Amino acid sequence: MPNTPRTAPSAGETMSRRRGTELEDAILAAAREELAELGYAKSTMSGIANRAGTSKAVLYRRWSSLPELVLDTLRSRFTNVPVPDTGDLRDDVLDLLRQAQTNLGDTRRDTVSGLIADTVHDPRLAQRLRDLIANSALSDAVSTVLKRAAERGQIPPGPWPRRVITLPISLLRDDFVVFGIWPSDADLAAVADEVFLPLLGYALPSSVVRNGDRPSSEHRG
Repeated sequence: MPNTPRTAPSAGETMSRRRGTELEDAILAAAREELAELGYAKSTMSGIANRAGTSKAVLYRRWSSLPELVLDTLRSRFTNVPVPDTGDLRDDVLDLLRQAQTNLGDTRRDTVSGLIADTVHDPRLAQRLRDLIANSALSDAVSTVLKRAAERGQIPPGPWPRRVITLPISLLRDDFVVFGIWPSDADLAAVADEVFLPLLGYALPSSVVRNGDRPSSEHRG
């Protein structure tokens, strides 16, 4: 009896056999692609499942709704945040803000604003969003550089409230969502030099002020 040749598995079949982190990463990548191309309002669980080569049922086993999936998509951009250790708090803070700027990448304004709008009617989602901001790897990195700066004597020792730790990211997020301003390097420096560092009791080096590295608030939108 002749052997029947086996056909190669389709992309969908190959993807469907993926499990755990591999499958989740593929779904999150598909979600980022869908959001970047269609925006928040037009993105669907079906569309994301098709892009990931899996079924909608697989998505719903992990996420109860599209907003929950989008939230994890945003979280995935900040799971690996290298903590800088330049020896100076200002340089460390600017490094972290540039990482945030880069990691947001192609995130559309309507993705963040749409997600925030959905939290109005979903207290559980609202709590998850608050937890994401307060307990992200980025916030932990900020906390670490503050502790190191305090040990060097650059700022008074903590503890620092979570609202303080998350302040620079919250300011940039609000500019992005409310005003549609994608943060430039000058915006990052303004947030650090005009708000965050003075709040912490950090004294800017005279060279920063003298060379005009700290943008004036009049230039920020």
